[in-house]
Formats: sequence, structure tokens, C-alpha cells
Amino acid sequence: MRYVPKLVFLLVFLIPLFSRAQEEEKKFFVNGYLKDMFSVNNLGDSSLVDNLVHNRLNFQWYPNDNLRVYGALRTRVFLGETTKYFENFEDFIEYDTYYLDLSWTLYSKDALLIHTMIDRLYLEYIYKDLTIKAGRQRINWGINTVWNPNDIFNAYSYFDFDYEERPGTDAARLEYYTGTNSNIEVAVSLPGDSQDIFGNEINTLTGAVMFRTNKWNFDFQFLGGYSRENWLVGAGWAGNAGSASFKGEITYFYPDEATEEDPKAFVGTMSVDHSIGKFVYNVSYLFNSAGPVNLGPEGLLLLNSRALTAKNLSPYRHSGFIQAGYQLHPLVNGGVGVMMFPPNKALFLSPYLSWNVMENFDVDVIVQAFYGEELLTEDFKSLSTSYFLRGKWSF
Repeated sequence: MRYVPKLVFLLVFLIPLFSRAQEEEKKFFVNGYLKDMFSVNNLGDSSLVDNLVHNRLNFQWYPNDNLRVYGALRTRVFLGETTKYFENFEDFIEYDTYYLDLSWTLYSKDALLIHTMIDRLYLEYIYKDLTIKAGRQRINWGINTVWNPNDIFNAYSYFDFDYEERPGTDAARLEYYTGTNSNIEVAVSLPGDSQDIFGNEINTLTGAVMFRTNKWNFDFQFLGGYSRENWLVGAGWAGNAGSASFKGEITYFYPDEATEEDPKAFVGTMSVDHSIGKFVYNVSYLFNSAGPVNLGPEGLLLLNSRALTAKNLSPYRHSGFIQAGYQLHPLVNGGVGVMMFPPNKALFLSPYLSWNVMENFDVDVIVQAFYGEELLTEDFKSLSTSYFLRGKWSF
């Protein structure tokens, strides 16, 4: 194990140097980033201080005009109190949506854990209007910024902001363009070892068909299939309403066996994006017919759960989101995001500031605060607040 730190050093710092030489051949490319994030998490009367070093290497190889190979290696070094005191932390950072186990814990002792995983590894074959992809990939069928009920293959948590690439799935996908603005896509993913938000084992097998087209200057998509023991149909749209962008997604889920824990559900979302000079804003709304009407602040604990799916994007029936941002300087952006759950007494607040220090180096300050009604006293108060300071070097 004493050689592990040396191995990580080579992956993080030396491989990017070779990418310049490889680019000259125009067939093999390497890029990525190195991030360091310091965080303080306040939970009631206690605080947890942590540091995360996050490296990503993206590989692309073009053997010929028709065939492409993509891969990505994600390595993280966790150091701090969460790693030390969080029981089963190693299992928590694993993604159970994958069929193949391509992740490894290189080192784990006390407050230090080094974890690496291959989260992209797939072949892409292109022939005229046909594209075939097979392997670990992201199948992004979502349209909206915050919630995506059409993203049935690999839903993600809005609160996991440090994973901008988002998780993928082990799948095969075929895409055929039927016209300039229309195409048909068929995808099937292999099942992983997963659980739902209630901790029950669930079959994650997903297979679906999507058709996309353009009409009246709007992009439309229609999908149907089977996902996580639910039959489903859905649709989405994206276009402009005046000077604003108007998007939406709806999906209806019909389980094999409807139960109280897994009922039929209609999930729909709409959003409006608009910019006025240096000021930009987003307004989104999510409706989940299976969400309890009077769910208390305990629902906040499920928002950042890895068990979130397109059917359970929010544990609440009604969820609203408003984000406003302003360009304070050509290199500095700031803003705040607010997530509300009416009529429940629960709130999420996230101010942020981003500074482009140099062409390939950024610094971000992010706060994530959850507020709710305390169960015993019924006082509306802060339940947890996390502060993040992150530097990112891209190469």
C-alpha cells in the first residue's frame, strides 16, 4: 500500500503532460481537471471539516472516421472528519446503477480514503445517419436544468454540484436520424445492484424508445418503455416564449405491482430561463403525484440521496425553484438559488460566487443550507449548513 500515493501522483500530475504530444497525432486526446475543495458542514451543534481532492482524466481515441472510443477515470482523495466518523462511507460514495464493478478503493485508513472509478468507457460507431454506442455512458434524455423526469436511465441529484459530468449507466444505444430535425433513439441498460429510497432492493433494468422532432420552432420528444420495475410514457419540449426559454417534461410511471411504497405516479416539471443584460434567472416547478402532501422536514434528508430516480426527484408533492445570477465583473459571477416545498415547512438556500482567476483556473464559493420545522419544538430553524471553497484547474 505504500506505493498507492505514488500511483495517484502519476495519474494526477504526469498524464496531462503526455496529452500535448498525443494531440499532434489527432487520434488520441487526453484532457481533464484537478480540483481541491475545502468544506465545513454544520449539523446542529456539531461540525465536520473535510477536504476533497478530485481529479478527472478524459480519454478519446479515433481509430478511423467511423469508430470512436471514449473513457474517463475519476479519482478522489477524501480527508477529514466525515471520512473518519461516517459509518460505511466507502459504500456511500459508490454508485449502484452500474452493472460492472469498475471502482476501487486504493487506500482507506482513519480519516483518509482514496477512491478511483471508471465512469465512462464506451465505443461509438457512426455510419451515415446511424450511431451506435455500447458501454458505460451517460444517456441524457433530460431537458430541464433542475429536475428531469424524462432522464430515466441515470437521474442525478441537483445538490451533487461537484459531479458536473453526472453518473452514467452500462448500456447499449442506437440513434437513427430520420430527418434534419428528427431522430429515433433506442436504449437498454444492464441492471445494477440498487435500492429505492425506502431501502428495498430493486431491479434497475431500463429499456426505452424516444422520438424527437421539431415543430412550431419547438423541440419535442416522446418516450415509452420500462424502467426500475415501472412501465412508463413521457414527453418533453423546449423552445422560446418571447425572449425567454420555456422547457418542460412529463412522465407517467405504472409499476408492475402498485404498492403504498411504489404507487402509480405522474411527474411533471416546467421551467423558464431569461436574461436581462447581466442578470439571468430561472424559475422551475415540479409536481409529483406520489409525493405526500404533509411531509415534514425529514423529506430534506432524501433530497441528496443516491437512490433518487426520475420517479422520485423530490419526496414532496410540490417543489419550486428560483435561481438568480448577476455578472458582477467580466470574470466574476454571483447569485443565489432557493428551493421551496409548499405547503410544507421546508426550504433550501444556496448562494454562490464564481471567479475565473485565469483562463484555466476557477475559484468557487458555495453554500448549501437546509431549513425546516423542528419536529419537537415546531420551530422553523436551520437544520444543516455546508460551506464549500473550491479551486479547479482544467487542462
